[in-house]
Amino acid sequence: MELLLPLLLFAVLIVPMMLMTRRQRAAQVELQKVQRALTVGDEVRTHSGFYGLIVEEFEDVVILETESGALTKWSRAALAGPAAPSAVSDAPLEPSDAERTAGTSEEFETLESADRADDTIPGVTARRDETDPLR
Repeated sequence: MELLLPLLLFAVLIVPMMLMTRRQRAAQVELQKVQRALTVGDEVRTHSGFYGLIVEEFEDVVILETESGALTKWSRAALAGPAAPSAVSDAPLEPSDAERTAGTSEEFETLESADRADDTIPGVTARRDETDPLR
């Protein structure tokens, strides 16, 4: 009888905590499934609110292209999921003068991929080069 009150208090405190942890774990598994399902060509949103198009993917890193054509490297874990369809019409916008004179993103990708080895991830990843005296 003396142990009944502590056991009851323990159960009242621990059971809800276990249920919340289980629900959170299920949500995390679902998010990981969504992140793994995203592939090249998908428009995505990151947890920080950045929108981009996946142009390259590696095991746990993706390369996103912005609307301006810039390429940025993101961890796959930073992806919140596919971008929600926009409410703006799909009518094409007139390109600016800079966009008319700039090369296409395909030209940029071709040039960039020709300059690197196939096993490297593009972006800000730096490797020490023995021939560079400044490093």
